Amino acid sequence: MPTAVFAGLLIVPMVLSVLITPLVVRLCRSYSLLDMPGERKVHRTGIPRLGGVAIFTAISVGMTLTTVGVWSELIQLSADQARLIPLIYAGLCGFFFIGFFDDLRSIPALWRLLMQLGVASFVVIAGGEVGLRIGSAFGSLIFPDWLSILVSVIWIVGVVNTFNWIDGLDGLSGGIGLICTLAFMLIAMFRPALPNAVLSLALCLVLAGAIIGFMPWNFHPARIFIGDGGAFSLGYMLAVISLIGLYKQAALISFVLPVLILVLPIGDTLYAIGRRLLARRPITQADNKHIHHRLLARLSRDYRSRMSEKDYGFLREELLKSRAHRNTVLSLYAFAAVFASIAVFMGIRT
Repeated sequence: MPTAVFAGLLIVPMVLSVLITPLVVRLCRSYSLLDMPGERKVHRTGIPRLGGVAIFTAISVGMTLTTVGVWSELIQLSADQARLIPLIYAGLCGFFFIGFFDDLRSIPALWRLLMQLGVASFVVIAGGEVGLRIGSAFGSLIFPDWLSILVSVIWIVGVVNTFNWIDGLDGLSGGIGLICTLAFMLIAMFRPALPNAVLSLALCLVLAGAIIGFMPWNFHPARIFIGDGGAFSLGYMLAVISLIGLYKQAALISFVLPVLILVLPIGDTLYAIGRRLLARRPITQADNKHIHHRLLARLSRDYRSRMSEKDYGFLREELLKSRAHRNTVLSLYAFAAVFASIAVFMGIRT
């Protein structure tokens, strides 16, 4: 892929995301589309909650560039790869609008899950001819069609929801999404012989640009939240990128790498499900015991333990919470980056 195209696929979505995000902030404040403080929330004022609009729009334009005119010719996608893009985009629209309407007016968890399963099933079934599914395991175990569809749908819906569940602190979901995207991108860059490597690289560049442009507005203290629309979009794109790329390898490593790259959101989700099952509560019942909540509480206590009683006051408390919030997010970034780096090393070497 020419360097100019390489840069363009990253820069165009990034610039669009930078320009669109402040407009979304103004619209949300004008129409009171705010995430208000609550028992599980760590913010004290209403924050615009439709950041996914900016990310979705930037990705949409970036994906359009990969299929139209000179850009498409320079990227040199195969016929099957070119057919994949409209299908992938249809799925992106489905997941984004489920999240968008959930941001506007909360959708019951069961209905939301059923809609997600419907969109994922459409994408996987329609993409069977062009390889948008997990067809085998460990190189020799070939899945029958029904099992291939089932595993692929569960993977997409699972990854989508992991990014929604981990979206509990400023910049956390977007930052983890960016780290995962860069890991997939590096593997595609250094392993051009992988199936759909060019398409994976193009999608990673578009997704990375959209996230980078949005992150300055979303990092603590956030001026806008990514919302369900944004979290669903990130999770879906990463799930699809892994399906068309790494899961096409006929080796055990193909199953290890995506899980390593996505280890933090997957681990947090499995921990939350197990915790709620043991407590005999519905797995969809929200709580404040996710990994990021626990780490934030621990860091907040550590900061307070270093202060004398006379130092306590409202402004000082706000400062302590701010430091704990930022450092919690940075610590989780570092954790995700370590595992992503291991995955990249393994993916390049094998």
